Amino acid sequence: MRPLFLAIFTLVLFLPASGQRVGVVLSGGGAKAAAHVGFLKALEENGIPIDYIAGASMGAIVGGMYAAGYSIAEIDSILRDEEYIKMTRGEDEQLRYYFKEYDPDAAMGTLKFSKGDLISPVLPTNLVSSALLDFNYMEGFSQASAAAGYDFDKLMVPYRSVAADIETKESVIFRDGHLSTAVRASMTYPFFVNPIMVDGRLLFDGGLYNNFPSDIIYNDFLPDVILGSNVSSNGEPPNEDDPISQIKNMVMYRTNFESLCEQMIIIEPELDVTTFDFDRIGEAIDAGYVATMERMDEILEVIPRKVEVVEMVEKRRAFRSRFEPIVIDEITIEGLERSQRSYVRRFLRSKDDTLSIHEFERRYYRVHSDDKVRSIYPTATYKPESGYYKVNLRIRKETDFFLSAGGNFSSRPLNMGYVNLRYNLFGAVSSTLNANSYFGKFYGSTHLSARFDFPASIPFSIEPFVTLNRWDYFRSFATFFEEVRPSFIVINERFGGFRLRFPVNNKGRIELIGNAARINDDYYQTENFTAADTADRTRMYAGIADLIYERNTLNRKVYANSGTFLRFQAKYTYGEEQTIPGSTSIVRDTTRTLRRWVMVKAEYTNYFTRLGPLKIGMHVEGVASTQPLFNNTVASQISAQAFQPIPESQSFFLPQFRAHNYAAGGLMLVTSFSPSFDLRFEGYSFLASGRIRPDPEGNPDYNYEIEPSYIGSAALVFHSPLGPLSLSLNYYDQKERPWSFLFNFGYFIFNRSVRQN
Repeated sequence: MRPLFLAIFTLVLFLPASGQRVGVVLSGGGAKAAAHVGFLKALEENGIPIDYIAGASMGAIVGGMYAAGYSIAEIDSILRDEEYIKMTRGEDEQLRYYFKEYDPDAAMGTLKFSKGDLISPVLPTNLVSSALLDFNYMEGFSQASAAAGYDFDKLMVPYRSVAADIETKESVIFRDGHLSTAVRASMTYPFFVNPIMVDGRLLFDGGLYNNFPSDIIYNDFLPDVILGSNVSSNGEPPNEDDPISQIKNMVMYRTNFESLCEQMIIIEPELDVTTFDFDRIGEAIDAGYVATMERMDEILEVIPRKVEVVEMVEKRRAFRSRFEPIVIDEITIEGLERSQRSYVRRFLRSKDDTLSIHEFERRYYRVHSDDKVRSIYPTATYKPESGYYKVNLRIRKETDFFLSAGGNFSSRPLNMGYVNLRYNLFGAVSSTLNANSYFGKFYGSTHLSARFDFPASIPFSIEPFVTLNRWDYFRSFATFFEEVRPSFIVINERFGGFRLRFPVNNKGRIELIGNAARINDDYYQTENFTAADTADRTRMYAGIADLIYERNTLNRKVYANSGTFLRFQAKYTYGEEQTIPGSTSIVRDTTRTLRRWVMVKAEYTNYFTRLGPLKIGMHVEGVASTQPLFNNTVASQISAQAFQPIPESQSFFLPQFRAHNYAAGGLMLVTSFSPSFDLRFEGYSFLASGRIRPDPEGNPDYNYEIEPSYIGSAALVFHSPLGPLSLSLNYYDQKERPWSFLFNFGYFIFNRSVRQN
């Protein structure tokens, strides 16, 4: 008797006034499932009632938004918006807290290790960060959850979502709790978005076991009519030559798409949009609308009951009128030790007793960007007694060791390897020990540092460091098919000091740097030297102080195509120049000269507009300096600031693009064929106030003739998961061989130079 009683009770509880009940089911399918928005739009426009709604994966997102009181127009706008598309890729700039970022390096991949278990690397479980999705779901669904008393039957439309517990191999149905959690658990696509823990169960995408939860809506609500929007299928049987198809069939259960009641209509739009084509969401929405309208007569025939648009608008308004603004007066943290919780709280604390959601958002992303934090999952619970929300943060600590590797592989002998080992110490103060090495013919380097982060009211970090750099020019002159010429210039830098950093909002930082440096430059005064010749040597022992402000929102460390970068640097140098002449020098005596100067440098990059598929950017920079000429021309050119706007330009010693005072700039035109393929055209002009040239006697002097120099580049770039793969044709004005063709894979990035950075 009990099942019969429950069925009768459910029937009475959810029975609409007119007697006919309509349940809507939305399948999973990633970007394809945006078709559900068009499906719902067509239903609303034609007065079709939606009494219950259930979904899996992307269907759970669309259904959850509808149940939470979002209008169709709002859902459509959100999913089509470029910011949402960025969220699906984990690319939104909100994630960045530039103060915590390390200097760019040549890493192409990273393994993580736990302390005491170095033979078991921690492999990544997701391709994109879910931080943006998690926060936006918390913000977007918390008010609806509170208004419904955390009972999904009391949402604007009673709602169900489904997730998958891969341990017990069963579906998990969400009927109550936080709507954000119900949606988030259901859309956790394996290896794309990381799973979440709910009540001790690790939950994955609901589509794994039930990608069209018509059985759930039928069993829970007993609707008279079920309307479904389906963009999924059970797929093909396993193929003996296709391991991916075999894994899918091992992991995923077959979904039942058969009718569960007498009146069940399933709309299946025709789409060529794939699961991850989130930049084509608009096409999917439109296709869902068209497919539903084509079968509207059939739907109207089985559903005579109508809901007027004004009635739906009023129902939505009435539900949303119960929303309480998200103001936070309590934050709890789980998953960390006491000292670690103290560190996080100092980032989150406020001078006031409460935090608005927008102020909390800024602090939340600061915590997420910390390299000691692996992930954060937030939930917000309304407290009727106080009128405020309590936020709970479930934080997973990052592993202790990071081992990164990468480098650069090129059609010119610029190949170099890169390794980096980082050790994290997470307590009341966040500390990092770091060691890296570059090795190759053109460039070699070793860098050691220790960073200590203090989460004060104004956060700051202190970083002592030691760096050894070596650049070997003209070994890199040849291609694969030419003989490598001997070294013309070899630069060695040894320096150490400390770096003090402060944040400026989330996108900027200020650095104060003090260095003690020994610089050794070995070079010839002419390219026509022989094996019998000896190189000139310039030794510089110097103290160098820098003040640097940077603001960075560029989307990539090389070949960016959106965002801005601003850098202002003031540098003071005091030291002794010692010159030991070689056989190609016109001067025969060793000299020692005290040098001091001030240099100011500014750089600005901005991808400021787009015309259709074409993105347009600009780069400008300038240097003003009191730096004197050194004891010979080549030494003066080596010590001058260099303009190097494209990656390959760093591999050449180009005197025509080096000066003590200059202005330079250019344009970047980028056409993106897809998120991973760019075609780039870049052109730059360089104008020096006094080029460093030898006078008639061979002594260094300034040539003040107005003579601009130019750099141009055309490059096809594929942004692979490991790093950029590029084919480029480059032009350097006033170079002996101005044109160069370069095939390159990886990152042409160096440790900081004591003179050029």
